[in-house]
Amino acid sequence: MELMGFFQNLNFSSANEDGETELRALAGARRIVCLTGSGTRPLDMLLSTAEEVVALDINPIQNALLELKIVAIRSLEYEDLLAFLGIAKSTSRLSVYHKLRPALLSASRTIWDQKRHIIKAGVWHAGKWEKLLLWNSRFLKLLRGRDIEQLMRAPDLETQARLWVAKFANSKLQTALEMIGRDWIWRWVMREPAGEFLPPPQEVGKRLNDDFSRAARTFLFRESDFAALIFNGRHDADGALPVHLRLENYDLLRSRLGSLRIIEGGLADLPNLHLGQFDGFSLSDFGSYSNREFYEECWKGILAVAAPEARYCERIFMNDLPLPFETVSIDGPFSAALSSSDKAIIYRIRTGQIHGAGDG
Repeated sequence: MELMGFFQNLNFSSANEDGETELRALAGARRIVCLTGSGTRPLDMLLSTAEEVVALDINPIQNALLELKIVAIRSLEYEDLLAFLGIAKSTSRLSVYHKLRPALLSASRTIWDQKRHIIKAGVWHAGKWEKLLLWNSRFLKLLRGRDIEQLMRAPDLETQARLWVAKFANSKLQTALEMIGRDWIWRWVMREPAGEFLPPPQEVGKRLNDDFSRAARTFLFRESDFAALIFNGRHDADGALPVHLRLENYDLLRSRLGSLRIIEGGLADLPNLHLGQFDGFSLSDFGSYSNREFYEECWKGILAVAAPEARYCERIFMNDLPLPFETVSIDGPFSAALSSSDKAIIYRIRTGQIHGAGDG
């Protein structure tokens, strides 16, 4: 698979998953390896009781983003952090960066020195995925701006579900929502390798329609940071935020930063990185970027460093690949419960245990 073009860009910068799901799935794990992505998932996992969280990514820019966030969290008070990231307004981000810069490793300094325009605008909404969702939200608002405002202000689930059925389900707006799963968007707009593995448009449309209809009956969209990106195109300080960025968790987050370690590499590289064993694996939706061969190689890497009875949490968007090894079990009821409650809406959660090493 040729992924290197994708892994040289800032692809993800904010949050498009529900960290509370991973915290529940991996509760009790002592050492957790976590794909870096935007950095949100590793930072969310610091709110667990794990002694160490290792953030792993083949993309040096995604790792540099996490390092920048760590330095900012360590140095800034809560309101100042939200302003620096771009969640709240600021005119002084470059001066703040100048103060934070000496604490960055030289490789990250080089990256961010070349991307000061991103720092100035705020890194939180700078990823290619975030830009796609901003574009899509503007299109949605052109179609149903007033209805979206009502949906995001719904006082209870009954009202929200009724609004969804009346205004959104099987409408032009529903068709617009389906754009986030269309292969040509992923291939030509996002330049995402995941576009190769998307199912036909009719299946994408049905799954997303089912996902949003279920979510409308399950939790309030205004309490979902993912829904904020979908419908508003951004996060703001007064709205829903990922679990690590909630004010009530900020002191704990800062106290746990020393438990987070950043490593460059992929899941298939785990046996050669000499990191020891892990009893928790936060895998995001790596299968979205995998054919069967690559998916199996990644799981071989996981199995090689898995402690006995380690737990894993995997997200599935559209490329629902079967687990390649019988030593990895699925907790069906728990997976279903997490899928139902997950506020990131578009994923199915697969969680369970790893009972032994792989055969390769």
